[in-house]
Amino acid sequence: MLFWGCSVSTPEGYRTSQAMREHTYPFLALIVLKNNRMTIVAKIEGVIDPDRVVTRLQQAVADNEAYLVAERQDRLERSMTQTLREQQDAAYMESLKADQEKEKRKKEEVERKRQEELEKQRLIDEENDRKEALQKLKTETKAKLQSEPTLDDPEVIRVLIKLPNGTRLERRFKKSDSLKHLYYFVFSHQEAPDYFEIATNFPKRTLPCKPSEELPEPPTFIDAGFGPKEMLFVYDLES
Repeated sequence: MLFWGCSVSTPEGYRTSQAMREHTYPFLALIVLKNNRMTIVAKIEGVIDPDRVVTRLQQAVADNEAYLVAERQDRLERSMTQTLREQQDAAYMESLKADQEKEKRKKEEVERKRQEELEKQRLIDEENDRKEALQKLKTETKAKLQSEPTLDDPEVIRVLIKLPNGTRLERRFKKSDSLKHLYYFVFSHQEAPDYFEIATNFPKRTLPCKPSEELPEPPTFIDAGFGPKEMLFVYDLES
């Protein structure tokens, strides 16, 4: 229930007075929402005993109780409908959010797998490129090898080489040849590891045979103390 009062000397009060069409003052009107319209159901004009005012208001309320009950029920139903709609909307939004999160995770998983496949392919391509480059280098290195001396060459050295996989190689070199030719021979072999070192058996001594910026021309076989026949071992540096 809302109580509202005003003076007819104010613009708002004057407009209200014109709408109420009262004849004297003080004036009291009881307005009820009836049939979906604000309707005046009681008017009390002039000076009147307070008890009579209360009685008339109570009677007016009692006479319109059915409308008031209907309006309260209608308001309750609207409120319940609104609450239900809000709950349904909230449930829908929650379901939509869950679906969106599920779809997001699905897309992320698809993207993750795509990136994994791309990375896998990149590594495969890199490995293939590395192998191709390595094979090309082996071919180029093999071409650098000097021709193998004959058995009756006075400078001939016979070298036996054991690879990590057990394969045994044999080749003849000249005493005056650089040890780089030993490296070229091993490196160009298809069963040799990509990165290796060559060492004597006993006492174990790693041979400086791989050309580098620090050692562009490794020592000769005779400088390395080789005899007519030597046994060498290849060690895989990546194993």
